[in-house]
Amino acid sequence: MAHLRRTALLLACFSTAAAAQGPAPGAGSTGFPQKPLRIIVSSAPGGGQDLTIRPIAQILAEKLGVAVVVDNRGGASGIIAMDVTRQAAPDGYTLLAGATSVSLMGVTKVSYDIRKVFDPVVHLTSQPYLFVVHPSVPVRTPNEFVTLAKSKPGVLTYGTSGPGSLHNLGMDLFQSVTGTKLVHVPYKGSGPALIDLLGGQINLMFTSTTSGAAPIRSGKLRALAITSRERVRAYPELPTLAETVAPGYELGNIYYLLAPGGTPQPVLHTLNAEISRIANSPEIRDRLAAEGANPAPPQSVEQFRAQFVREVDKWQQVTKRAHAKP
Repeated sequence: MAHLRRTALLLACFSTAAAAQGPAPGAGSTGFPQKPLRIIVSSAPGGGQDLTIRPIAQILAEKLGVAVVVDNRGGASGIIAMDVTRQAAPDGYTLLAGATSVSLMGVTKVSYDIRKVFDPVVHLTSQPYLFVVHPSVPVRTPNEFVTLAKSKPGVLTYGTSGPGSLHNLGMDLFQSVTGTKLVHVPYKGSGPALIDLLGGQINLMFTSTTSGAAPIRSGKLRALAITSRERVRAYPELPTLAETVAPGYELGNIYYLLAPGGTPQPVLHTLNAEISRIANSPEIRDRLAAEGANPAPPQSVEQFRAQFVREVDKWQQVTKRAHAKP
């Protein structure tokens, strides 16, 4: 009997200790996650989204205790990635890394309402674009570029992530304001466009501050201006297009994560909290700031949902006004 009592006591102590340890690493009160996550990136490797998502995904995998796979599905200005994500199970294991271009495609190129098809998860960053040229283009300022472009209408080429993309609309606006005529070369993503720009196959493009930082520092690209309304701390020497050749010009981009519509709210809240903490951690925040990007302040799922809806509504109104023009 004494032996049985000792055995029971040991089992009780073991059970109490195991309970005190709590759930396995990465498993919250919802039991999520229990398997690898996949983040669908709506641009090709090497683009701004890709470079922003990968370090965040690496840290997220460490925090959750499961693998986080980055799956690039560039093409059609983000529509391919949107379709892959919306057809996935709404369980939190498939996420879409989107940008302003996804919001734009949602009101111009798809048959569904992205405000209903996707559940907003978290706002990651906000950043302007860099106006960059290949070093072979003999200009060093926005004014010199406009002078050159006007002397060679229909000769200089620019790359974008596709027709109707934010890059494309932004360059159309630039040409309209400056009276220049450039040649559009569409790609399946900003990454491939950047590769061709580095190789001299095209002359210029708008690129994110994240993807443009390294080639500018190495001298492989020349930055002429930035598209924000005011100069940014990461590139204090760069003038804005608004202060030089295009009064009032402003073009910016945001990165965020979406989930298939119907994803459980507890899962959305878990992902929102973890990813927001990572994006605002000193390691990631300082890295983004050095590249001219700003991490979004922490906000709840509900707050970001309201912001996302406003963003889509804004682009819907912008495109309606654009279509109304002759």
